[in-house]
Amino acid sequence: MILQAAPSSIIVGSHVWVEDPDDAWVDGEVTQVKGDEIKINSTSGKQIVAKSANVYPKDPEFPTCGVDDMTKLAYLHEPGVLQNLKCRYDINEIYTYTGNILIAVNPFRRLPHLYNNHMMEQYKGAAFGELSPHPFAVADSSYRSMINEKISQSILVSGESGAGKTESTKSLMCYLAYMGGKANKTEERSVEQKVLESNPVLEAFGNAKTVRNNNSSRFGKFVEIQFDQKGQISGAAIRTYLLERSRVCQVSDPERNYHCFYMLCAAPPEDVEKYKLGDPRTFHYLNQSNFYQLDGVDELKEYIATKRAMDVVGISQEEQDAIFRVVAAILHLGNVAFVKGKEVDSSEPKDDKSRFHLKTAAQLFKCNEKALEDSLVKRVMVTRDESITKSLDPVTAALSRDALAKIVYSKLFDWLVDKINVSIGQDPESKMLIGVLDIYGFESFKINSFEQFCINLTNEKLQQHFNQHVFKMEQEEYKREEIDWSYIEFIDNQDILDLIEKKPGGIIALLDEACMFPRSTNETFAQKLYQTFKDNKRFCKPKLSRTDFTIYHYAGEVTYSTDLFLDKNRDYVVSEHQALMYASECSFVSSLFPPPPEETSKSSKFSSIGSSFKQQLQALLETLSATEPHYIRCVKPNNALKPAIFENKNVLQQLRCGGVMEAIRISCAGFPSRKTFREFTVRFSILAPELSKSKSYNEVTACKMILEKSNLKGYQIGKTKVFLRAGQMAELDAMRAEVLARAASLIQRKVRTYLARKYYTLLRLSAIQIQALCRGVAARHQFEGMRREDASVKIQKNSRRFIARKAYKKLYSAAISIQTGMRGMVARSELLFRRQTKAATAIQSRFRRFVARRYYLWLKKAALTTQCAWRARVARRELRKLRMAARETGALQEAKTKLEKEVEELTWRLQLEKRTRVDLEESKKQESAKFESTLKKMQLEFEESKKQENARFESTVQKMQLEFEESKKQENARYESTLQKMQEEFEEYKKQESERFESTIHKKQLEFQELQLEFQQTKESLEQETARLESTLEKKELDLKEAKMLLVKESSRFESALEKVQLEFEGSKRQEIARFESTLQAMQLELQQTKELLEQESAKLESTVQKKQLEFQELQLELQKTKELLEQESARSESTMHKKELEFQELQLELQQTKELLEQESARFESTMQQKQLEFEELQLELQETKELLVNEREAAKSIANQVHVIQDTPVIDNELVNKPTSENEQLKVQETQELPVEESEAAKNIAEQVPAIQEIPVIDNELINKTTSENEQPKVQETSELLVEEHEAAKNIADQVPAVQENPVIDNELINKPTAENEQPKVQETKELPVQEHEAAKKIAEQVSAIQEILVIDNDLVNKLTAENEKLKAMVSSLEQEINETERKYEETSKISEERLKQATEAESKIIQLKIEMQSLEEKMSDMGTGKQKFQSTPIRTMSEAQQGYGASKQFGKEDSKMKRSTTEKQQQESVDDLIKCVSQNLGFSQEKPIAAFTIYKCLLYWKSFEAEKTSVFDRLVEMIGSSLEDEDNTDNIAYWLTNTSSLLFLLQRTLKAVGARKPPAAASLFARMTKSFRSSSANLQAGIVSQIEAKYPALLFKQQLSAYVEKIYGIIRDNLKRELAPLISRCIQVPRTTKGTAFQTSEEQSYSSPASYWRAIIECLNMMMGILKENFVPSVFIQNIFTQTFAYINVQLFNSLLLRRECCTFSNGEYVKSGLAELELWCGEADYEYVGSAWDELKHTRQAVGFLVINQKSKMTYEELANDLCNVLSVQQLYRVCTLYRDDKYNTQSVSQDVTTPSFAQVLSRIKQVMTDDSKDDGSNSFLLEDDLSIPFTMEDVKGSQQVKEYALVRPAEELTEDPAFQFLLE
Repeated sequence: MILQAAPSSIIVGSHVWVEDPDDAWVDGEVTQVKGDEIKINSTSGKQIVAKSANVYPKDPEFPTCGVDDMTKLAYLHEPGVLQNLKCRYDINEIYTYTGNILIAVNPFRRLPHLYNNHMMEQYKGAAFGELSPHPFAVADSSYRSMINEKISQSILVSGESGAGKTESTKSLMCYLAYMGGKANKTEERSVEQKVLESNPVLEAFGNAKTVRNNNSSRFGKFVEIQFDQKGQISGAAIRTYLLERSRVCQVSDPERNYHCFYMLCAAPPEDVEKYKLGDPRTFHYLNQSNFYQLDGVDELKEYIATKRAMDVVGISQEEQDAIFRVVAAILHLGNVAFVKGKEVDSSEPKDDKSRFHLKTAAQLFKCNEKALEDSLVKRVMVTRDESITKSLDPVTAALSRDALAKIVYSKLFDWLVDKINVSIGQDPESKMLIGVLDIYGFESFKINSFEQFCINLTNEKLQQHFNQHVFKMEQEEYKREEIDWSYIEFIDNQDILDLIEKKPGGIIALLDEACMFPRSTNETFAQKLYQTFKDNKRFCKPKLSRTDFTIYHYAGEVTYSTDLFLDKNRDYVVSEHQALMYASECSFVSSLFPPPPEETSKSSKFSSIGSSFKQQLQALLETLSATEPHYIRCVKPNNALKPAIFENKNVLQQLRCGGVMEAIRISCAGFPSRKTFREFTVRFSILAPELSKSKSYNEVTACKMILEKSNLKGYQIGKTKVFLRAGQMAELDAMRAEVLARAASLIQRKVRTYLARKYYTLLRLSAIQIQALCRGVAARHQFEGMRREDASVKIQKNSRRFIARKAYKKLYSAAISIQTGMRGMVARSELLFRRQTKAATAIQSRFRRFVARRYYLWLKKAALTTQCAWRARVARRELRKLRMAARETGALQEAKTKLEKEVEELTWRLQLEKRTRVDLEESKKQESAKFESTLKKMQLEFEESKKQENARFESTVQKMQLEFEESKKQENARYESTLQKMQEEFEEYKKQESERFESTIHKKQLEFQELQLEFQQTKESLEQETARLESTLEKKELDLKEAKMLLVKESSRFESALEKVQLEFEGSKRQEIARFESTLQAMQLELQQTKELLEQESAKLESTVQKKQLEFQELQLELQKTKELLEQESARSESTMHKKELEFQELQLELQQTKELLEQESARFESTMQQKQLEFEELQLELQETKELLVNEREAAKSIANQVHVIQDTPVIDNELVNKPTSENEQLKVQETQELPVEESEAAKNIAEQVPAIQEIPVIDNELINKTTSENEQPKVQETSELLVEEHEAAKNIADQVPAVQENPVIDNELINKPTAENEQPKVQETKELPVQEHEAAKKIAEQVSAIQEILVIDNDLVNKLTAENEKLKAMVSSLEQEINETERKYEETSKISEERLKQATEAESKIIQLKIEMQSLEEKMSDMGTGKQKFQSTPIRTMSEAQQGYGASKQFGKEDSKMKRSTTEKQQQESVDDLIKCVSQNLGFSQEKPIAAFTIYKCLLYWKSFEAEKTSVFDRLVEMIGSSLEDEDNTDNIAYWLTNTSSLLFLLQRTLKAVGARKPPAAASLFARMTKSFRSSSANLQAGIVSQIEAKYPALLFKQQLSAYVEKIYGIIRDNLKRELAPLISRCIQVPRTTKGTAFQTSEEQSYSSPASYWRAIIECLNMMMGILKENFVPSVFIQNIFTQTFAYINVQLFNSLLLRRECCTFSNGEYVKSGLAELELWCGEADYEYVGSAWDELKHTRQAVGFLVINQKSKMTYEELANDLCNVLSVQQLYRVCTLYRDDKYNTQSVSQDVTTPSFAQVLSRIKQVMTDDSKDDGSNSFLLEDDLSIPFTMEDVKGSQQVKEYALVRPAEELTEDPAFQFLLE
């Protein structure tokens, strides 16, 4: 077949293709051309001489990886197509386009990465041809065409057996199901699932192993997938064609029967036993071939998969059992053999084995065994009179058996198809469908029978349809490009179709005719064919056969054998078989053979398989003609069914049979070579050098110039392409080769010149270098002598220095040894001294520290008390001031109301004036309109009267003239006098008429003047009214000015009074301060004197303390208890202080509320004044409108406007407010001013009298602490409590009476605002040290008591009474000893009781833990969270109550109290939860970078004890609130805000909650140890207000889990939002925008492209925006880091997969473009904080390495190790191979890693990669080269827990809206 004529321009050196008997086509180089003979040196080493007609040009620039579309080939002919397919097959590119036709080459291996969901997503919505060729692209194109054009589609999959048709059909159906699948909310299988699962069922019963294919479809299949208007699958139908029945009974070696037989034999043992089956070798229908087992196929697994598929398509278990019973019965039926019977020409079962199989078959068919035997060995002949039974011989009986097996299997297969169609269901309302045709390919075997005849007829019909479609598509492209085209002839196979199916003389018609005659044989049928078609050129009779005939099909000639043609064409069922099967007890078997209708049984019309098949084929073609077709041609690369083998001749034959070469021939008949303008100019621009010199040419004109200079004819230039005739591309290449050859010779000349000069330069440099070396050797010799001389001098010098240094070292070491000994002795003596004095120093330091701290604590407490009292005093004073201000506010309110009344009255007057003016204007307008209408009416009347008079006058004149003329003729003379008389009368009449008219005009003028006068009067009245209004406004203006002046005066007087009062207050304040300071100085002097007295007494008491030391040791236990009492008293005093502070805070709150009320009142007053001012402005606007209306009175309007402006500027102040400053306010101010000094003096006296200790604060010296003697260390235990009580009473008096100075320079305000646990820590530390250091503890307690005495006992009498007090102390010790003993006894009893209760509690706790564990396991089993929650909350309570009944005695302790507390908490919670939800649902913002809402929720839950509640609705409300806040998922700002809140709340819960059973029961320890441990553990969390380790109940734990789920969900929303924003930008960043190398051929459209980097900048802006949102909402860094890490991973997946899927992206220029964008991302990552970005940049490693490979130079010199280990160490072997094979250098034309044998390194790299890929291909999953996006949650809850710290919440403030509510005052604690 000549596709494209050989070009006449083939010259020596051209690369060409030539035919080869072994490889079909080989390439070579032309070495000699002699006329039509061409001598070629092939690449295989052969010398070939061929005719020019058999030689085809080869494209020297053919890409090593081929092209994805055959139409892109420079030379479209057989060798070019074959080479392209082979190149792509070698790199596992098994799909190639030829226009809209997809060619699929079977790889004979699994390539799962090509058919997964990710690949479907890639092709979804992609334009056809945009991505690599794939069946998904064909399916998507058909689906899109159906949806957009509302036209049904069809996809025709063809190819020979083993080419991969079935697999291609599966992938098509999978994609259509993916695109049109519905979300199935029910458990019922969807339509698409049933369609997909029908494939395994039909394959099991309709596929078998043949010589060419292990899974050959032995039937044709057309699947109609119906779609609704929305594009979703609504129904489907499956049609099957021509099942190969004969295979059931006849199988040739090495083929197999249908798969279902072998599956059933390999079924589970119970099924095998039930059907009485066994080894397939024991069955006649299976052992005709020696092939039983397929490689890599497990029949048992296939059997299970088939049964599962049957379940999906709706076949019940009973029906499945019946199906496999029928299949087993067929196997048993085949084992029934026959021998001659006793009668003549009779037969019977051969032996017992045959009878066993006959019986088993009858049991499986559920029919009578005898009846089955009779139906096989007998026939009943029905005549008119009687029925005759005829016995059959053994051969005929065997044929009858086979006929029964075939018809049963055929009926079974038809039933399966009908059942599948019924189960799937069809949509009668569907108007769109996509049909997928999986039909057998063209077949030609050694022996071809009736099946091959029908198959080839089908292919002939489809080929005709295919040719028409291809021709139509070719013409459409010519029309689309708007080029001239003529009708292209193509080979039409209609003559072959007429030969086969024409009536009445076609082969099928003759076959039906022969079947109708009972005596016809195969020989007679063959002779009939010979006679009928002896002159037909498509029909031929073989020479050596009498029953064969040959037909010349489009794909080649096929010889058919007529043996069994007649039997296979007859479509009838033996009546005995029909009656037997219908009478079966099995309803399934009987349904397969329904009784024929009476009309059919009575009629004698013949039915044949050939005719019915022709009708089915005709219906199929009508369906295909009504659809838009798409074609997939499957090709089998080799007959060995092995991968990586490509047989050229075999593939070429299949391309011819599949019509691909015919489609190419149709293209070659027109314009086979077509290039886009850009490609054409890039390739052939060197033929027109002037194009590169000028920039004024665009692509179209450049192409025209190139073609004109080439002197070609017949080409066409379309809209986007250049179309060339056959051979013209070769001519252009020859011209291009000549230009390149000339350029090459020029380059060679230049290179030789360059090499010669280089050699000369190198030679000259060599000589110079030799000379330099010689001179260098001489110089080095000279230098060596000098160096040796210098070395000797240095040796002498160093030796002398060594001797001297050695002597010095010896002397130095001796001195050092002596000094060391001396210093050691001194140090040891010093150490001994320090050891002796260390204990005393430690005792002194401890003692001093204790005394100093005790003094500090007392000082702090006194200062706090004083400040609280003073602030309370000041607060009451401020309250009185505010009350006075409130009274003044009342007066202002009255003035305001009066002023409002005046403003309203003025407003009413202005509105009245406005209405008056409007009425005047309306009356004026009415009068004017009335006057104008009257005037117009008069004018019209005047005009009408004037017209009437003139008309009457003219008529009279005419009449008179006529009469005059008539009379003139008769009596001219007689009438002259009469005429004169009449003229006079006429003149008089005329005068009268004019006078009458003038009088009428005069009257009208008078009336007009009267109207003018009325208008003037109206105008004057209006002016008077305006003047009156002006005067009224002027009066109001004067009143307002007077009010303003009065207000200014009164305000100045009020300010002066205030200043005077302030000055008086400041003076009295300074006097009181001075007097207070003098008092303090006097008290300091007294304190100094007391100090000196104490020092004297301390010396006396020193000896007494030493005597009492032993007594203190005996009393240490009692002292310890006394200390605890002291601590309790101090705690009580602190609680009292706390209450006072709370009262003070309440006063402050009242003061604050009063201030807020005053501010609200003032704000309301200001708003009222603003409203009044707005009303004045409205009046101004109305006056302005009046100004425009009164045009003639502009001066008056201007004055009114100015006066109104003055009114607007005048503040509205009531005069009474200024004139009536009440005397009560003045008296109150004077009285308060006079009372202040008196109150301050009384307060100072109270301080001096009641609290002498306070006066000592500033002047106590440290020497008082350091010099305290042991005599003062004796404590007065009994008086301690009394002194504390007195101290508390003094504090109360101070709080009530003493106002202190607010700004105390000694005490910090933080000591009041932060009463933390610092005051308790020294006491706890002292309590801990008491058991260890008893002696020191006694001293510290004594110091503490002494310190109290020093503070309170200031009087001199205290020194004189010390001795008497010591004696009293002895008496107290004895009483205390008795109390201690009694207390110890009670403590022991209590400890025993507590230990018993502890044991009981421990046992109960362990059982509760077990119950909790059981509850958690129950929770995991519950599917519904709501139901599970209810059950889980009810069951644990019931179970725990039952478990706790056993130890009721131990749990009654404190139960009632806890219930009361719980009920109280629940009531408070119920009242406050609505306020909490309402508050936190708003955006409360942040405090100290922490969310206020989360902290507020946590504090409320903690206070309400919701974590410990068994039942509560708070958590459900919170979850519902969070869910409603997340409804708007597009609002990223709101989503980020809630991510911060949920994560923070989850962190707080993690720190607080623990499940019951999370810790072990605590070991028994003393009360003291437990107290110490609790103080230690809680000290850190108390600062932040966080309680640690609460044993949470189920609702709290469930809330924690729900919160964790929300954190993950919100994170996913933010991540997906960012991906969704980046997706369109990334799609634009994948490929560089289209530009040309220069501006010479650049179109206007290309010049309008924006900057390529704009899309990358848009990505950076999107990332910055997201970073800003996350930072503004203070999202924890762990989330931000993971968001950007996964986003960069998504960018990596999209970019990398696009590089591997799209060849146009895998280029050098595109690599540079992507690399520049990656540099932008790297810069962004570098500028961003690592805390937020983390390792996001590393996620782009796949894309970075792939782009690095694209842009690196000299790839051809790299080895496999350099590629795999250094440059692309992250890429897999498949990915590396994909990049290497797809790469194309569109900038420098450099080579990638190729397979060129001239460069061994290239071939070595590719072969090495292929070898590794082959080793890895054993694992199916290893072939995947695409990356998948990570949609997981990359963090754990432990990461959330570690992302924050507790101390960060120390300064967080709760929501201010809630803190104002009294119910939420606990938030301030």
